[in-house]
Amino acid sequence: MNPQGDPRAAMTSAFRRHAAAVIAAIVVVILELFVFNLPFWQTLGAHPVEAHDDGVGTGLVVEEGGIAVVTDPDQAWRDISSDQWIEYLYMGHTNSEHPHQGDPVRWRISTAKNTDGGWYDANADVGYSPSSEASRYSRVGGRATRVRIRYQMDKGTVIPYNPITVNPRVPLRFEPLRLAVEIIIAALIVLFRPSSRLYRTPFGRGRACIVPLAACAALTCLTPLALFAMAAPQESPDPVYWDFYATYQATDQYQRLADAILHGRPWLDYPVNSAFADMANPYDTRSRTLLALNHPETPIYFDVAFHDGKYYSYFGVLPALLLFAPFKAVTGMRLPTNAGVAISALLASVACALLVIQIARLIARRRPVSLGAVMLGMVMIMLGNGIAMLIQLGLFYQIPQEMAVACAAGGICLWIEARLRGLDLRFLVGGSLLMALTIACRPQVILASLFAIPLFADDIVRLWRGGLADRRGLVREAAVWACAIVPYLLVFAPQFAYNMVRFGSPTNFGATHNLTGYDMTHFHAPLTQYPAFVFHYLFQPPNLTAHFPFVGWDAIPLTTWRSEHPHFGGWFMTDAPFALILFAIVLWRPLARRVRATGLVAGALTSALLAFLINARITGVDYRYEIDFAWMIMIAVLAVLYALDTELNAVGDAYAAADVVPDPDAQASVFDAHDTLRRLMFGGFAIAVALAFLFLFLKQFADGMNMPVRIRWDVASWFLFM
Repeated sequence: MNPQGDPRAAMTSAFRRHAAAVIAAIVVVILELFVFNLPFWQTLGAHPVEAHDDGVGTGLVVEEGGIAVVTDPDQAWRDISSDQWIEYLYMGHTNSEHPHQGDPVRWRISTAKNTDGGWYDANADVGYSPSSEASRYSRVGGRATRVRIRYQMDKGTVIPYNPITVNPRVPLRFEPLRLAVEIIIAALIVLFRPSSRLYRTPFGRGRACIVPLAACAALTCLTPLALFAMAAPQESPDPVYWDFYATYQATDQYQRLADAILHGRPWLDYPVNSAFADMANPYDTRSRTLLALNHPETPIYFDVAFHDGKYYSYFGVLPALLLFAPFKAVTGMRLPTNAGVAISALLASVACALLVIQIARLIARRRPVSLGAVMLGMVMIMLGNGIAMLIQLGLFYQIPQEMAVACAAGGICLWIEARLRGLDLRFLVGGSLLMALTIACRPQVILASLFAIPLFADDIVRLWRGGLADRRGLVREAAVWACAIVPYLLVFAPQFAYNMVRFGSPTNFGATHNLTGYDMTHFHAPLTQYPAFVFHYLFQPPNLTAHFPFVGWDAIPLTTWRSEHPHFGGWFMTDAPFALILFAIVLWRPLARRVRATGLVAGALTSALLAFLINARITGVDYRYEIDFAWMIMIAVLAVLYALDTELNAVGDAYAAADVVPDPDAQASVFDAHDTLRRLMFGGFAIAVALAFLFLFLKQFADGMNMPVRIRWDVASWFLFM
């Protein structure tokens, strides 16, 4: 019997091809309809009643107009009760509510049953926001009949005194944002599961590759911008006062730097406090703060360089030359910082997506690479380069970092193109020029130039031998080296001159003259702190909880003082769990040798290590600086990914080339180690990228992160069932 003519066999074959997508769709429907909307089903037969108001604590004063004032946070509580078990509460509307960014009311609850002689205190902060209707519902449960709402608000805070409904009927809600997150996670698992057809499609120039690659590149490049748009960080057109240091944070210094460029001067036009200028050591933070309090007539600025009585920007000048100054020259207006962040992030994301393709082309010269591996690499580099993790803060600091990544990744792309075209000098010049420009953005990123050594190792040897052989070979060698080095000289010369004019030394970029939280000019970090820095930056486990947003800040204990900022955990544990494959050296090293990728891994990791050491020495621990070196580590991850793909998926071999799924029962009695390893590796990658995306999404709602209050509390309400 011909199975192709059997409708039943055809249906079975079609189901096998689409089973994963069908199962994923079913899971999404179950999650959306029955898990996240569990409160709807639980309260479908509820009988809503108004709560009995049993009084308030001595630290809460109830006033007319539906408001209450917190006079003593320790005694600010409100008691309610009901004749029925209290499963859910609904905070009603009052005329005193005025939705705004700072409107959330937070509390902790204590509960008591009819059989209890006292209160049982919960320790998780909950609450609601008048800006979010969905957040008005609260979970209680536990057969409690009495609830004490213990407000977690500062003294003097005016809060709404709401009417409270016991056991309301919670409405059925479908959230587009939640559905989008569910679909993205399901798609990551389905598309990149070990049996995906993408791993059986060779990477190439055909339409079957170009269309999905373009779609994947577009989505990965736009994801950071989508997160940025959702967070909508507040623009700070003027310096912001920071009371801890009694100084103004120079948030507008790229706009000021653009003005300086257009007016032909190297310094920024911030007014200088004369008493501050006369300080023996203006970089001493404690003395500077005290002086600012005693001489408030002229502001003192923070996170800006100060030298010889003038303020300078120590951040790279290239973003000002490419973005801020031209915008000001053409429009007469300042380019908003958020626009600069978005443009720089987009450029860096596009360059990283192209880098994924170029490395795949380089590896594919030896053995075929699958389309699935290239698309997976695009997702990995978006999650792992640090840009998406940071972008929601909207800080101007990340502009030069993102611009540096765009230049460096773009430079490597052009270098690879030159390599693929037999040392095409046009691409060699372009790659060197872009790489050299990183020194005008983020000087330590110039270390990515070391990647050229393993990339061009064979060509360097061949040119050397050709130069020794005859005059023609010598001319060719000289021309290649000139095209590789001269662009660096053309960029370094004006940058060094710019440094000389500002700080009196060609190699002084101004970081040591920064007015920051410690004296950078006279500070020297103990070498014994570096192991701790490695742990915190790369390996510290995330602070996970079972309470929204499920992600918290990690503390960084140091025995000797060092600049540090709380973060979400080590890079391998949060941003890029899939990068842990780098430690399975025994597994991937033989495969990398077959495709000549070992040197690429070593070069990328060496560059990353040196950039990391410079950052750790200068700045201590701050997850903002992962952008400088994380993308370099991702180059090594990509090389390993492709090496594994060429061997385990073997897109050009056997049944894979025939685009046929093997019968799972054909060799049921034989253990296939190769297939098992493939499933473990690529199944692990699929789960890792899904978890990394989930972490990326949830960390946006951690305390202290930029997020519009309505979105934050709407998302929190998704987990009402918990």
